[in-house]
Amino acid sequence: EENLDSVKALTAKLKLQTRRPSYLEWEARVRGQRWGARTPAGTWGAEQSPGHPKEQQDGGVCGFATVEAALEWLRTELREMQALDQRLAQQLMRLRARLHRLKVEQACHQHKEMLDDATFGLEGCEEDSDLLCNIPPKAAFLLSTPLKHIGVTRMNINSRRFSLC
Repeated sequence: EENLDSVKALTAKLKLQTRRPSYLEWEARVRGQRWGARTPAGTWGAEQSPGHPKEQQDGGVCGFATVEAALEWLRTELREMQALDQRLAQQLMRLRARLHRLKVEQACHQHKEMLDDATFGLEGCEEDSDLLCNIPPKAAFLLSTPLKHIGVTRMNINSRRFSLC
């Protein structure tokens, strides 16, 4: 690959050009073809794609009658690409919002389950313990340890760190 690059650099430096008929034919065919059009054989050729100008090439630019026609076609293609890009961006934003909403719902569900489990554990402790008999249920919930061993404290619940709902 280095050798090929050095040969290309030397060719460009010496301004050498090939005179092989096959290369000249290929170059003429490439310069004369229309953009975005393919022949039935699968090579780029003279068939016109939708939205492509119908002018025939007689010394024009890349299959267009004039530079202005080529620029107009290019502007049209760019507008279509921008519209498609805008639609894709909107779709991506809708998907992102939906994903965020689903994540929040999942977190709410998990936290509700965690609080239900802790409350159930507290109710079991309340039934089994004589110490909690005289303490109101809210105070018993605040003093209980089932939530502390999983990292939930009164301060964390009040700051809504562990509960999104």
